[in-house]
Amino acid sequence: MSALSINARWGALSPERAARWDLTTVLTALAVAFGVLYRLILTLVDTPPTNSDEATMGIAAIHISQGERYPAYFYGQDYMGTLEAYLAVPIFWVFGPSIIGLRVPSLLMFFLFLLVMWKLVDLLYNSRGFTLFVVLLLALGSDRVVKNQMISGGGYPEMNPAGAGLMLLAAGICLNRYSRVRFSFFLFGFISGLMIWVDPLVLPYVTCAFAILAIFKTREVLGRYGVLLSFGVFMGALPLVVYSVLERINPVSTLLGLSGGGEPSSWLGRIYGGAVLGIPMGMGFCSPGDCATWQLWWGIVFPVLLSVAAFLAIVSLRSAGERSRVSLVLHLGLLIAAALTLVAYVRSNSAAHTPIESARYLSCLLISLPAVMWPLWSIVRRPVALPVWEGFKRVLAGTVLGGVAASVLIASLALIAAVPEMRDLAADRRDMIKQLERLRVDYVYSEYWTCNNITFATEERVICVVIDEGTLRFGLNRYGPYRDAAEMAVNPAYVLPIDSPANAFLERRLSAEMIDFNVVVVPGYRIIVPTRVHGLLVD
Repeated sequence: MSALSINARWGALSPERAARWDLTTVLTALAVAFGVLYRLILTLVDTPPTNSDEATMGIAAIHISQGERYPAYFYGQDYMGTLEAYLAVPIFWVFGPSIIGLRVPSLLMFFLFLLVMWKLVDLLYNSRGFTLFVVLLLALGSDRVVKNQMISGGGYPEMNPAGAGLMLLAAGICLNRYSRVRFSFFLFGFISGLMIWVDPLVLPYVTCAFAILAIFKTREVLGRYGVLLSFGVFMGALPLVVYSVLERINPVSTLLGLSGGGEPSSWLGRIYGGAVLGIPMGMGFCSPGDCATWQLWWGIVFPVLLSVAAFLAIVSLRSAGERSRVSLVLHLGLLIAAALTLVAYVRSNSAAHTPIESARYLSCLLISLPAVMWPLWSIVRRPVALPVWEGFKRVLAGTVLGGVAASVLIASLALIAAVPEMRDLAADRRDMIKQLERLRVDYVYSEYWTCNNITFATEERVICVVIDEGTLRFGLNRYGPYRDAAEMAVNPAYVLPIDSPANAFLERRLSAEMIDFNVVVVPGYRIIVPTRVHGLLVD
């Protein structure tokens, strides 16, 4: 018997086995429905709250829907494609701009992700019980995971269905499952190109899926099907190609420069922030914005399980049959892609400096979760009559699987418990925006995480320009024309979080310039309205 039992099942089930698993199939479908409904309800109750990155994508969707601009990338940078904005345009045409409208495509992407993972796990591991377990875990969601899947902030909702979809396509092509081979190769290339444009974080999965194709379908990849694949890549990445030509930039240089910024950090800090803290936070084991000490266990266990699963897969390849070999290589590809994702993140300075927020860079690890857990499941499902050592391994494996399920469930419950607080934050923001409209303010200055929310929520009736809270100088304004328009404004107001240090600084500057002002306080914010014409107080 091989060290790791993995089989590819493409034929019909026997009537006996089909009947036995009917209930499991129904439960898996219910798990998918639960995952979608859970995220829909969270969206309807303002959880997670929107942010300026999502509002920036919404502004891009407004511009596209009005035929004003057709941005290839997130405003203010040369990476992160605006696919989410284009997907939201039909919804904006029918219902008008809204956060819910932005998140409908994200919800559909998550639904697709669950369906693809259902098929992929069932294909690779031939265990519907394991498939149900995996789909249930993915249907739940902590604060960080739901943010990645639902907030249209640039690439995250698309990456997981695309990465898992490429692995499933590779499996079908390598096992000669698909009758429309030409279309399969084109679709594989198109999704790959699309992800190269949308977000480079998924490239480890794109690379591993392509490597699997090259290993088992070398002649096809080098022949006419390879031409179709290349054409698909070109079509998917066409926005990137056109933008690069028009703007005369090198996309490869842009990609290579993404992880090199920030203040230098120690390897110890990167390992802790990127692995010990990053893995449980990024994979949904932590509470909103925080990882308790006991929740960090997964950051230590995950790399161990990853290494063991890879070792067992390599050992099993020696004695595997042709179809099992394809499945084992796919299984190994999922593990290698996870390792590449983790190594790339640990090498970045963000892992040490902003580990909580930057844990989103590990979003794709969820695709590899079943590959990491399968050896544990294989041990647990063995016959009961076992030697003492085998019995101990079974108990240990079951404990780890139970710990994973419990941790994900507890983190999901923590998000549900935080819903009232998040609803209050969203309500405060809406009240502040309504107050601005009552004051008939056309231009405002604010900090980054407030600013574009104002512009998007008012559909550009109120233009907000970002300022630095410490200096009152211009900050990160992703859309340049807003700043140009605000500089011509007659009497812009200031909107600052109520606990912002800029409040006292601003009032001192206004007094020094002998400018009278009115202050309107709403929950969470202070709106400062000068009473005479002025510009930005600090150039």
